[in-house]
Amino acid sequence: MARKISAVLSLDVVDYTRRMAEDEDATLKELQRLLSRVVRPAVQANSGRIFKLMGDGALVEFDTAAAAIAAAGTILQKMHDDSMSLRAGIHAGDVMVNGDDLFGEAVNVAARLQTSAQPGTCLVSKTAVEVAGTSLGVSLRPESSMRLKGVPNPVEAYSIDLDGDKRRAKNMRQSSTQDIRFATSKDGTTLAWTSTGEGRRILATANWIRHLEYDWTMNTIAGWIPLLSERYSLLRYDGRNNGLSERGVADVSLERLVEDIEAVLDSAGIERIPLFGISFGATIAAAFAARHPDRVAGLVLLGGFAQGLQERQQPGIAAHGRAMMEMGLDGWNDDYPSARDLMAQSFAPGASPHDQRTYAEFMKVAMDHQDYLRIGPVVANVDIVDLLPDITCPAIVLHANKDRMHNVEQGRRLASGIGNARLIGLDTINNTMPEYDPAWPKALAEIEGFLDTL
Repeated sequence: MARKISAVLSLDVVDYTRRMAEDEDATLKELQRLLSRVVRPAVQANSGRIFKLMGDGALVEFDTAAAAIAAAGTILQKMHDDSMSLRAGIHAGDVMVNGDDLFGEAVNVAARLQTSAQPGTCLVSKTAVEVAGTSLGVSLRPESSMRLKGVPNPVEAYSIDLDGDKRRAKNMRQSSTQDIRFATSKDGTTLAWTSTGEGRRILATANWIRHLEYDWTMNTIAGWIPLLSERYSLLRYDGRNNGLSERGVADVSLERLVEDIEAVLDSAGIERIPLFGISFGATIAAAFAARHPDRVAGLVLLGGFAQGLQERQQPGIAAHGRAMMEMGLDGWNDDYPSARDLMAQSFAPGASPHDQRTYAEFMKVAMDHQDYLRIGPVVANVDIVDLLPDITCPAIVLHANKDRMHNVEQGRRLASGIGNARLIGLDTINNTMPEYDPAWPKALAEIEGFLDTL
């Protein structure tokens, strides 16, 4: 058989077997529509050819990797709101020609990448990306190195990010147009705050780390910032020893952190408002609601916890927290992977390696080493279990079902301790979910439905 180098695109219909079992005629009709109106035009426009049609997918050959990526981007874009969803994979490499059919590495790796892709996405091997060059019409997001069935060596991959360029441009605009203001807490600490978006006001309580100036561009795993700003008037502030707020403050106790919320609300002229808290921010929000019930209309708690890592009856989790803290004692400012990288991977294991690394760099910008040493023990040793019964406002507790950093038991503890709370499980491994996390549509729908009842 003759050999050559080709780029191969593998396409597969998501949930094809289930669809066929539910309605075979309708599924086949949809598949034909998809092929004739979406797939074939995109393939022809990029000089490709379909060399194999399966019942639930297709294999497509292109002369160049750039053409394969362009075709896949067009197909995914046209199917963005379609009732039928595809997953895809692309690889460029050696193939063997047998009549109209192709076999070999490019076909095998493309098919395996397609199997590993999330619904509605396309994984592209690093090899294909490098061959394609820089003049691509789509944005690519780095993913993790993958071990694929039947492929001896790990494959580095990217995913086609249809909205990446638009999202980055929008975030840059938001960052550059923020109106930063300042509040003064009871102990004299200066706090930076701002508001983005329009509509109903929500206050996002400070987390353990934040920086108003760089949240939009470097806080890559915090999908809640752009997503909530699209729907609401979102107030945010940098906690003490963070970002644009006063640094080097010795007292970072829970009492002072609760007082900081009051200072921001007073500065913004707000008497009563729903609070949104994520991770440690949920702990602070719940404590404020217990002590100032007249100022909280409702609580939205995402990935939160009632007890810090050192307060739980979980020796493994406590050891994990101590290890991160100890790594940070001397390695906070390292330029190579260190405690910050471990934290990024723990908070958002499902984020792309690029976004994890950017978030690790964000930590160093948002907080210096000495402030980390002040705040870290507070987060690790906090316990608000006794305060939860004092919360009288309605609340929803959203928690990742597979959260490693703060497991779902902490979500249950929050929800069961608050008298008027509902627990909502999210199908994700991320404590802090990047904007592209598949769990966001459910989370946003729950948040919107909850706020509409207040």
